[in-house]
Amino acid sequence: MDLKNELTEAGEKRRRWIRPVAVAAILVLVLLLIVSRLNSRKAESPATGEMPQPVEVASVMSRPIGEELSVAGTVTPFAEARLSPKIMGRVASVNADVGRRVKQGETLLTIEQSDYLSALKQAEASLAMAEANSIQAETGYENARLNYQRFEELFRQGAVSQSQLEEARGKLAAAESACKANRAQVLQCQAMLEKARSDYSHTEVKAPFAGVVAQRFVDIGEMVSQQTPVFTVIQDDPLLVRVNLPENVVSRVSPDQQVDIFVAATGKTYKGAVKSVAPQADSQTKAFAAEIKLAGVSQEVKPGMVAELRITTKQVDSALVVPTDALLDEDGGAGIFVVENGIARHRKVTTGLEGHGYTQVVSGLQQGELVVVKGNHLLVDGMKVRVEGSGKGNPPGTGGEPR
Repeated sequence: MDLKNELTEAGEKRRRWIRPVAVAAILVLVLLLIVSRLNSRKAESPATGEMPQPVEVASVMSRPIGEELSVAGTVTPFAEARLSPKIMGRVASVNADVGRRVKQGETLLTIEQSDYLSALKQAEASLAMAEANSIQAETGYENARLNYQRFEELFRQGAVSQSQLEEARGKLAAAESACKANRAQVLQCQAMLEKARSDYSHTEVKAPFAGVVAQRFVDIGEMVSQQTPVFTVIQDDPLLVRVNLPENVVSRVSPDQQVDIFVAATGKTYKGAVKSVAPQADSQTKAFAAEIKLAGVSQEVKPGMVAELRITTKQVDSALVVPTDALLDEDGGAGIFVVENGIARHRKVTTGLEGHGYTQVVSGLQQGELVVVKGNHLLVDGMKVRVEGSGKGNPPGTGGEPR
């Protein structure tokens, strides 16, 4: 019994020291695997050149470049009309809704016409009667005039008395007055007829120009009057961009000048023509109001969008330029990475004009060198790189951005 107990105690002691040894062995194995993995990654790091950094590049090119100044503005309709009827009545039909494109003269709304049609027919009848009475009065006047002439001749011959002659003269005067009164009545009826025709024509509210319905304020059955707005119609092709030019820029802008307009909402630059420039500054803002006309862009550009007038203020006909994305802001200036035989080399450069996404490099680069435009923020001097594509293309013509 004692021998059995001793063997049991020996087994328990053996198990107690085997467990820590096994755990320690596992930990050592895990550490060895971690160290091996770290060494493997270190061996594959870009510093050893086995995994080059992917980049995009662009060539240093000689091209014209201009420095541009941006002036904020707002896109507005070329024309805008808030329509109200010219007569009072109940709306019989609404023929257009918001967003509907309309032609000049197209009927947008109709007011009940029955009362105005009755007034028109009555005015026509009144004029017809007045004209008939006028004709009759003219005939009576002509008869009275001939009769008076006959009595004058008879009076000279002594065939009629003075009183008979005076009676004929009185009839002539009465006929003349009746004729004048009927002429006036005809004129009055003509005026009433013109008003009745005008009122009847105004039962239709029509578009003053071709455009699009921007607002609608009424429905069928509502009462409207001259003070009731019913529609707002805008002309959206062409459009206007309204800007306020500072005094140091206004001399560079003149009517009919072609300028660049950048619209943030579309991310595109459009060509516009200057429509007008105020001859004097606003007394409050001290700026000069200007309007630029944009044609053929209504499918993309809408009134109310923010726009920028971009004006070239300086121009260099031949300059070494790089995409502005290639430049890195550094203490004391700008830096750039040049690819030489698959190695990124850091350069300090001196820059000049900037415009349309490109920057002039005055010193530090030569034409034809490849500069890094994407991936440059991850580079250090001497790092191996792998060119995976070309970045921004060359600035065309005067350094403008492709449209």
